Amino acid sequence: MCLLKDFPQDGLINHGFWILMTTILAYVIILVVYRPLTGYYESYYEICLEGQYFKRVAAMHEQYGEFSYHAGKLKPITGPIVRVTPTEVHFNDPEVIETVYPTTGRKTDKPQWVADRTGTPYSIVSTVEHDVHRRRRNGLNSFFSVASIRRLEPIIQERIAKMMWRLEVEAAAGADVQLHRVFKACASDVITTYGLGDSLDFLSMPDYGQAWFASTDFFFYLTHVFAVFPWFVQLVQFAPSWLVEGSVPSLRYLRMRQEWWMEKVREIRASPDQTKINRTIFAGILGSSLPDEEKTDIRLASESQLVIFAGEGTVGKGLSPRIRHKPHRTSHVVSSRKPPYLNAVIQEAVRLHPGVMSRQVRVSPEEPITYYSKRTSEVYDVPPGTVVSMSPLITHMNPNYFEDPYTFDPERWVRNPSLSRWFMGFARGSRNCVGYAHPSTSVDDFKEKQPVR
Repeated sequence: MCLLKDFPQDGLINHGFWILMTTILAYVIILVVYRPLTGYYESYYEICLEGQYFKRVAAMHEQYGEFSYHAGKLKPITGPIVRVTPTEVHFNDPEVIETVYPTTGRKTDKPQWVADRTGTPYSIVSTVEHDVHRRRRNGLNSFFSVASIRRLEPIIQERIAKMMWRLEVEAAAGADVQLHRVFKACASDVITTYGLGDSLDFLSMPDYGQAWFASTDFFFYLTHVFAVFPWFVQLVQFAPSWLVEGSVPSLRYLRMRQEWWMEKVREIRASPDQTKINRTIFAGILGSSLPDEEKTDIRLASESQLVIFAGEGTVGKGLSPRIRHKPHRTSHVVSSRKPPYLNAVIQEAVRLHPGVMSRQVRVSPEEPITYYSKRTSEVYDVPPGTVVSMSPLITHMNPNYFEDPYTFDPERWVRNPSLSRWFMGFARGSRNCVGYAHPSTSVDDFKEKQPVR
């Protein structure tokens, strides 16, 4: 047998053997140890610092950007594209929105880890494959059309009237009220009644369902943990209630909501009243050509969870800044149905307070993504299968497109309607928010219930 010691040592060195072996060993260490650890780098910001990785991503663009000489001073220019994880590149150039998030003409997938961490593994937001997502979404589209929502205005107005009555009672008693909780309770009652024909009636609870929403917020925090331990989401979703409540008490009310949703799904499915079924979110799904495995109780309940979380979160959070920032033209806000200035107020509030802070992640499975930087005149070709992303808040704070971006200025949308091209508040492309029309409708009705002062 030929042993390593039989070779002349100087010959090995001359031929670079040790250098080659060291290089290979270092590369293996990088693949086995370093690259997985860089994934935990993001988890540190998301878990330990409670969802702050978006700030680190913004800092990366600054760090790898350039400087220009303007008015006698060096001015930093953010880098348009950076790698933010071992397998993902992030864009900070609004010009590329329609390329990253196409409406037609190209398939758009999501990576599997997005589905693992959402906590709603069978919903459209967690669907990985483009074609499956399109079929699932088609079952929901008609229920979220503007015409369908208008037919449910009496429900929206009834809940808003109840909310206003509660606020008047609280004011008469001199009580302090956290408005964002009130708005979230109202939005949740509306979207739950809209989707399931019933609600938990948070507006009637003395604290507006604070414990229930705190449990949901803790669940959202756990989505960062799900990214590191994907099996944990299965435990949270499918473990017996006594185990979940005993091991993670903060999830007690969330599990109660999930069980209530499942009960409603089964009640609707078994109802002999077709009219009742048609008034729920499931009419389009149950009556569609989707295969039976797409109509199971767990999948319908998962869609319910997604729609309710999205509805109560976006509207609840979005209303607070609109109330805090008093519009300059009140008469325009309370006049006819969704006038331009009211739309401007809605867009500006969501621009500053997007419902989702996380990166909107996509994959082009078959075609490369070609990005041309107008600033540098460079062309970047992102290979098929690469994870790409953009962040709503980072995009909305780009001063090259939104002047004085930290200022609440609804007038900017009236002065320049083309700003909508750079708006990402409800996602973009073929996977944008299916209930996009609903937040505007709810806010519209709320504004009309307010007295003109």
